[in-house]
Amino acid sequence: MGPTKEPAAGPRKNYFCLQALRALAAALVVVHHSISMWSQWLMHRTGGPRWTNGAAGVDIFFVISGFVMAISVPGLAGKPNRAGVFLRRRFTRIVPLYWAAITLRVVQLKLRPTTALNSILTPWRVIASYLFIPARNGNGEMFPIVVVGWTLNYEVFFYLLFAAALSLNISAISFLTPVLTAFAIIGTLRPATWPDFTALASTIVIEFLFGVILAELATRRKLPGRTLGALLLAGGFLVLMLIPEAHAPWGFLAWGLPAAAVVTGAVALEEWVGARLPKWLLEAGDASYALYLSHTFILPYLINALARMSMTGAPALALAIVVGLAISFPAAIVVHRYVELPLLKALKNKGERGADSSVPLATAIESPQ
Repeated sequence: MGPTKEPAAGPRKNYFCLQALRALAAALVVVHHSISMWSQWLMHRTGGPRWTNGAAGVDIFFVISGFVMAISVPGLAGKPNRAGVFLRRRFTRIVPLYWAAITLRVVQLKLRPTTALNSILTPWRVIASYLFIPARNGNGEMFPIVVVGWTLNYEVFFYLLFAAALSLNISAISFLTPVLTAFAIIGTLRPATWPDFTALASTIVIEFLFGVILAELATRRKLPGRTLGALLLAGGFLVLMLIPEAHAPWGFLAWGLPAAAVVTGAVALEEWVGARLPKWLLEAGDASYALYLSHTFILPYLINALARMSMTGAPALALAIVVGLAISFPAAIVVHRYVELPLLKALKNKGERGADSSVPLATAIESPQ
């Protein structure tokens, strides 16, 4: 149960366990939205579903993102304008597919507004969605046109802060610890009358910091051993599945800390488990971002189909979850192979092609709910 010992110097290049964990986190989000749509659309429950723990996939994603960004810093060594290179890579990774999803959603809502719980489109809401700026929908909720994009607002905010650390030539952990802590404190004090964009000041940003701290431990070879890593992974996941969701400002403790335990366990087990993971699971991890965005287009049609069959109750819930996963994952792989990858290939700077080629480091998601 002592620190993990690795023969090679420097951080590991590939983290296949995180790749698999992204697939699991994305599946949790799909389950969460399947249950939520079943509850609201078929059962007409205004209070929402009783079990919302699938949303904890977002917390796992945030910790992974903080880890991946911090652990990949050595890959920028010696490059001029490190902050610019970092932002170009990150924006190339997430923006094209997200903007395509927003555009498709706008067209969809114009043609078939019944495919969303809230189909109100305003010019500012559309613009804010494209620019990753929090803005309220018609129900007063802080959701962009593509609902899951609320997490990407935080991701981009984190990227900008991370780029600031690179620009100032300050280590990520030294810069982000006080800055993210300050934003978290401001978030606990923020009155409802403040502008919508100040919602970025939230305790949830601490979850990125958990990932940055984990990257520091991994770089210093201070990870848990195999036994403790397995306990952290299993125990953290069990807590996430059993502990009810804690709303702001305590979510970063109720779900953030267990999510950090899960990611820590996955990183600690990489040496023993990573190379044994099946290729299909790693491909599902590759497609996790595509799944995160695309499943929100698929599930409404599935739920509407169940409604037309007059299905409700437990049978409809089971079908919503099982069929939702069965359709969403293959669809996401298709989107990943034939939309996302061609977009990335077309936009990637030829001079950067070799530096950002590691799938586990290059495709960390960037959020989810």
